[in-house]
Amino acid sequence: MLNIRLLLWCNEAFTLLGCYVAHIGLASGGSALRFLGPKPALGVSRCDIRKRLNRWLINQQWASWRDLGNTLRQTRELILGPCPGTRIKLLSFNRTQSRVITGLLTGYNTLRRHLYLLGLLDSPLYKKCAVKEETSTHIHCECEALASLRHMHLGSFFLEPEDVKSISLGAIWSFSRAVGLP
Repeated sequence: MLNIRLLLWCNEAFTLLGCYVAHIGLASGGSALRFLGPKPALGVSRCDIRKRLNRWLINQQWASWRDLGNTLRQTRELILGPCPGTRIKLLSFNRTQSRVITGLLTGYNTLRRHLYLLGLLDSPLYKKCAVKEETSTHIHCECEALASLRHMHLGSFFLEPEDVKSISLGAIWSFSRAVGLP
């Protein structure tokens, strides 16, 4: 059996009659039939699906974040939690910037305490002050040797870890460059 379809361009007078025929004959007849095809029978827009998936993913990330318990001490100390805006900002940085910022906020970096725990250094003390271990919290919040740089780039001489959670990633990057972190 040969199935031929023809598309015609019609003038306005014919279009009115064609619309009437299409409405009465085709649309009314089609709506009376039982639905055939994949479910759901009602259309769902891609935008709605995307929004619901993103909302579900964010809820899953927050649930995972809450379930961490007492693990990842430094990460939980300096990062508020999953944030789509932070993800977008990190993706706008180049690879080096993203690596340094992620390392500073999570503790998985080349700071002396981390290298000491890995057995690669003999001492975890920060060389600029030689008072405390070289950790992200010490550099961002406590070290007196970095107070003027901290004030210039982060807006305060001394910070609390809670304050770091609200500082922009760009400011953290510029501070890390000024301190000379890798």
